Amino acid sequence: YVSCILIFSLQILFTTLGTEWIYTIYEDYTYITVRSIVFKVMSIILLFILVKRPEDYLIYAAITVFSAVGSNLLNFIHVRSFVHVKLTTKTNWKHHLKPVLVIFASAVAVTIYVASDTTILGLLKSDYAVGIYSTSVKIYQVAQNLLSALLTVTIPRLAFLWGQKRIDEYNQVLSKVISSLGILVLPAAVGLIMLSREVVLIIASEKYLPSVNSLCIIAWAIIFSIFSWIFSDCVLIPAKRENLVLRNTIVTAVENIVLNFILIPFMSYDGTSLSTVVAEFTVMVMNGYSCWDIIKPVILKKDTLKNLLDSIIGCIGIVIVCLLCNLGFSSLILKTISSVILSVIMYGAILVLLGNKNAYSLLDRAKMIWKSRQ
Repeated sequence: YVSCILIFSLQILFTTLGTEWIYTIYEDYTYITVRSIVFKVMSIILLFILVKRPEDYLIYAAITVFSAVGSNLLNFIHVRSFVHVKLTTKTNWKHHLKPVLVIFASAVAVTIYVASDTTILGLLKSDYAVGIYSTSVKIYQVAQNLLSALLTVTIPRLAFLWGQKRIDEYNQVLSKVISSLGILVLPAAVGLIMLSREVVLIIASEKYLPSVNSLCIIAWAIIFSIFSWIFSDCVLIPAKRENLVLRNTIVTAVENIVLNFILIPFMSYDGTSLSTVVAEFTVMVMNGYSCWDIIKPVILKKDTLKNLLDSIIGCIGIVIVCLLCNLGFSSLILKTISSVILSVIMYGAILVLLGNKNAYSLLDRAKMIWKSRQ
């Protein structure tokens, strides 16, 4: 593993050079998006060309690093259009060091409990179990990252509004974030559960079918992790309550490690997935409690609660559609595509029939885009 670890360690250097935070501050998401898509497409092409055998794992590792952070070299060059990056000795350490170290410690704690799943599973079981679990985790992380991307673009705006003491505007934006993600995360989790077998077969193969149960379990963590992130990054950190984020993360990390040692001997990779779900639920509850005085007016709004109910009813429609497609189609690809398209249509139709404001807002935007292209 030594050579592989050294290759992956390059991410530390490239992440530092990438200065991603500057683009987040200036909300230059167009550049980030285009750059990321280009490098990921290049990485996929390289995978098909260069990775042919199991012995090519070091090439695979290098391409993975290239995909993740290779574009950060371009970041470092392009950042000059915003600021001049240079080393300096004139830093107010007293002002910055404490909050930076607290947030850094929180990130370390998250990394430990995220990585501990695979490590403990490998220690208590085998590399086979790790491979099965890793398949479900990769699929779960794809869905999670797609949803969290919607959240990332709002964090600078929320932090700015809170810092300017524009509380009414802050509450409005936070309400929109929670409502928008509220109608997306639940159907995403339910849809992933209903199509877990098909997704595993398409992305992996029949050899990885044992990961279906693990994926069905860990899919619920999508809901809890997204809302935990809202409470921490959109509320607690802008409110300068990073100490509470650190406390909650450490408690969750300890809980997750303990649960892994308890559940893995009996449930193997399914136990690892269950411990992740419990950990994400715990940190969501703790973060929510820590900022309840801030989010209470938003969470208890009539529109927010109605939005949740609408989403639950819509998810029933998704379950029915997926079950009917499973009975009606024998082709794997046709079944999957039909389930996804018809589920989106069914879910959207239910939200519209229930008078969901977010659904009507999306329809209005779609109409505007359509008219602008005509």
